[in-house]
Amino acid sequence: MKTLLTITLTVSAMIVSALVSAAPANESESATIVVYRADESFKTERLGLDVHVDETSLARLTSEESFVASGAPGTYILDTSIPGSIPLALELKPGATHYVHTRLKLQGTRVVVELVEVEEQVARSQLPEDTNALMAI
Repeated sequence: MKTLLTITLTVSAMIVSALVSAAPANESESATIVVYRADESFKTERLGLDVHVDETSLARLTSEESFVASGAPGTYILDTSIPGSIPLALELKPGATHYVHTRLKLQGTRVVVELVEVEEQVARSQLPEDTNALMAI
């Protein structure tokens, strides 16, 4: 009985040790996406849109809002709920932060949404102050 308990404790300690040592590696492998709106016109500021990642709704953005998401590295298609929006194929790199600006333009009576990846310094100058909490994709 004592031997069985010792083996069980040893195996449990090995599993916990493996999980603890694997946790930092998993965190560094994930990538982060910051998606934001910096409205160009008062005509589009009241318009809300859903941001989709590979056909799954991730968040809803209204004027001057943003959200942060994290996920596994790979290629994802970002799109919106607005018909005719221009999607973005985004390749997430391990440990990197990607910034995506949702540009809204009014062309006649039609709203055109374009998702554009921008550099960090561009995003920081346009990013709303209240960036939402991190969510997983």
